[in-house]
Amino acid sequence: MRWPPSPALAQAYPSKPVTIVVPFPAGGPTDASARLVGTVLAAKLGQPVVIDNRAGAGGTVGSASVARVPADGYTLLWGGTSSLAVAPALYKTLKYDPLKSFVPVGIAVRSPLLLAGSTGLKPATLKELAAYAKTAKPTVGSAGNGSVGHLASLYLSEAGQFEMLHVPYKGGAPALTDLLGGQIDLMFDTAQYLYPKVKEGKIRAYATTSAKRYAMLPDVPTMVEIFGKSFEAYSWFGLVAPADTPKAVIHMLSEALLKAMDDPEVKRQLAATGMEPVNSSPEQFGKTIQADLQKWTGLVQHGNIRPEE
Repeated sequence: MRWPPSPALAQAYPSKPVTIVVPFPAGGPTDASARLVGTVLAAKLGQPVVIDNRAGAGGTVGSASVARVPADGYTLLWGGTSSLAVAPALYKTLKYDPLKSFVPVGIAVRSPLLLAGSTGLKPATLKELAAYAKTAKPTVGSAGNGSVGHLASLYLSEAGQFEMLHVPYKGGAPALTDLLGGQIDLMFDTAQYLYPKVKEGKIRAYATTSAKRYAMLPDVPTMVEIFGKSFEAYSWFGLVAPADTPKAVIHMLSEALLKAMDDPEVKRQLAATGMEPVNSSPEQFGKTIQADLQKWTGLVQHGNIRPEE
């Protein structure tokens, strides 16, 4: 990565409001986490932080728009797993490269994925489900063809040596509605999204894709506990800036984000929604993007996945 010298810019930064582009609609959990972090980030930077929702095409429209703006640190992307690690594996004509178009600032929040089932499904554990699926082919819903949930279900089939029939939906909400109604057997989505219905007893939690047990569901095992195969998968969001943003500016943004994620009120509010705050350096975030891009690309290729038109 080239870092053009711009001491005057770095010294004056930030001298005006900073915009965070959220490539998803307003009102959802992704938007809410960005606004929470943005509010605290503004206090750390001493300038207003404006949230700009630019939804479309699974987060790729807003992401592409940030790749084209001046690299001055005043327009950032709330980049996530779907836009920076999954979409590049699915789409061959993206107008940005996750590794070349942006420079990482840091991960802010994450949630592991959770396999949940209808309460009408007989198996009570994932091991029982694996045995059951050898003779009955359960249906598994996700937020869409090529979504993180879909790809995780492919890994589960491989790890457990059983088949499931994937049912793609246009988003997590209709999939969850059908899971609650018993129209589908299983669903893969973020633990943060499915947790409330698990807590209410309306769906059953089988396993998470976290490295250790999810704090909100301590009785639910991880996939590695069940199958002995490591598969750590998270839906994460963090800040990236356009490529060639001055290194000094990235450092200032990184320090401000780290302080924001250490804020007790931020931690409290994120915990209430089931999200995990993350403290990461730009270098650590860069390694996460590279590793997840490789992981999801492998699953896309292995499953011969094609994006929905």
